[in-house]
Amino acid sequence: MTHLIVTPIDMSAPGSYLQRKRLLQAAATLQDAQTSNRPSDMLRGYELIESLVCEHLETDDGTSIEDALAQCSANDFDALIAALVTGETVPNPSSAS
Repeated sequence: MTHLIVTPIDMSAPGSYLQRKRLLQAAATLQDAQTSNRPSDMLRGYELIESLVCEHLETDDGTSIEDALAQCSANDFDALIAALVTGETVPNPSSAS
């Protein structure tokens, strides 16, 4: 079973301010999309978050990030977002072969 490993944003590292800002911008985009009821706004928010999360991902078995994400459930991806802050390993049960 593939595990996606998230390296959390190190808030003391150079560049972490901009990473945190990008995460907050993505969250704000998603929040605004909920009130606009426009799917394109929601998609844009998810793309922003996915881009940032992917910068911090690796797999434990050499599976490409793209392939592992393709097997993620919505709950799996939500756990990846949380792990960006906590740094926990997230099992991807949907990718078990």
